[in-house]
Amino acid sequence: MRSKPAPVADPSALIRRALGLCRMLRNWPPEVLDELTALSRLGRYERHQQVRAADPKRREVLVVASGCVEVGGVDATGSRFVLSMHSAGDIVGLARLLEHTQFVYDYHAHQPTVLVEIPGESFLALLDAHPLLWKDICLLVLARMHELIVVQQRHAFSNIDNRVAELLARLAPTHGQPAPDGQGVVLRISQSDLAAMLSVSRQTINKELRLLEQRGLLQAAYGRLTLVDLAGLGRAAAAGPAMGQ
Repeated sequence: MRSKPAPVADPSALIRRALGLCRMLRNWPPEVLDELTALSRLGRYERHQQVRAADPKRREVLVVASGCVEVGGVDATGSRFVLSMHSAGDIVGLARLLEHTQFVYDYHAHQPTVLVEIPGESFLALLDAHPLLWKDICLLVLARMHELIVVQQRHAFSNIDNRVAELLARLAPTHGQPAPDGQGVVLRISQSDLAAMLSVSRQTINKELRLLEQRGLLQAAYGRLTLVDLAGLGRAAAAGPAMGQ
């Protein structure tokens, strides 16, 4: 007897669910989210695939439904840099609402990723029709500006060992998954990714991870890190310069 084909998920239902789980949008009125659902479409991307590769200047706001989006690019020397990474529940690309603006970064799927893609003009029109919702946009932008200032301050005044520990501790709540044995948090991230996020060499990252592993704070494996002592990583991030440096 021939088995029945698996049901195909309704794209509109997937979009509506993703919008409802988005941290910035989830408290918006249901009728507004329904309207936003009708304006949006789903985009599916394989690992390392560029988002909007055919039209990178397209003005769209992106909501991560599943997976992870990497915001970054390549500098004048050909070196890759990563500005930020965003997981399910995040909204990215708000700067694309600006007109006549040049961007030096793009978006790539860090792993298989599903995005809700919202046309910029339609999103702006919806916000203008519901002006109180602009407050949520402003609060998110202010929070990200504050985070950027904190990161820049740490880069200016911290040693690389503090910066590696701080980055791992910061990624754990949003990008980590519970370890199978319940001991710690697993980050699926490469040493090259960490190097690009901190603008250092992969060799430097390898050295610092080995030192953190020797201190019992993490376990390193190919393509992933198991953070076994988040409190210890937090202390390492806040500590002063290591002896002998």
